[in-house]
Amino acid sequence: MPKRSEIDLENRVKIQLLHEQGRSQKEIAKLVKCSRCAVQSTIKRFAQTGGHANKPRTGRKRLTSKRDDRKLIRESLKDRKKT
Repeated sequence: MPKRSEIDLENRVKIQLLHEQGRSQKEIAKLVKCSRCAVQSTIKRFAQTGGHANKPRTGRKRLTSKRDDRKLIRESLKDRKKT
């Protein structure tokens, strides 16, 4: 899950186009119906990356290997009361 709610791709493109037309961040926020900070971060992200795609997230590290998972599943299917 992201730390904050994300703006959909359509609105990100709209924000960038309005910014290129010379509109202020406050005006863009009213038109797109989001916060000024969201507009600012969207413009900043586009300036850094050159695109509107989400950054890849790392996720939580695995505690068990795939082999351990298979073993746990096999054990739980043998005796359902163990789990």
